[in-house]
Amino acid sequence: MVIEALAAALLAVVLFRLFRLAMGLRYAKVQREESRAAEEARGRRVLAEIPLTDVEVVFLVDDGDVLEWGNSGVRKDALVGTRLKVNGAVLREFPVGGAGLPPPTPPEEYEGKERWEVEVFARDGTKTSIPCGTLREGISREIAGKVFEAVKAAIPLPAGPAGGRV
Repeated sequence: MVIEALAAALLAVVLFRLFRLAMGLRYAKVQREESRAAEEARGRRVLAEIPLTDVEVVFLVDDGDVLEWGNSGVRKDALVGTRLKVNGAVLREFPVGGAGLPPPTPPEEYEGKERWEVEVFARDGTKTSIPCGTLREGISREIAGKVFEAVKAAIPLPAGPAGGRV
């Protein structure tokens, strides 16, 4: 009888913890959806969700003239190129205007997990990094790909000889 009571108590504790975990995950999802809706209500287009830490997620948003994420941003008309990197190694890059991007720094020693980022280069020579996370199972890779493509699409192409874009 005592063993059955202990087993029932243990089952109740485990079920309660699972319930709290599920409700916490649901609450986080609802908060993210509300934040996304608030950004879109301000007339901004959400391009990607970027996990800065295990608990903090920011949006990459297109605000017309500016790409913003967290407390950082860059004017779209100042963009001249972008790079997609994993652990410091360049996977893809997109330079505009004939002048190449600055040479990349050598890749860092592998630290046991993939660290994805997108570097954004401005006309004035500044380089900004958008951290895309270290989440497993391809999640950060997918986020980094979305961010890279969004930045690439936001880069203004130079005008051609007839005034059109090349």
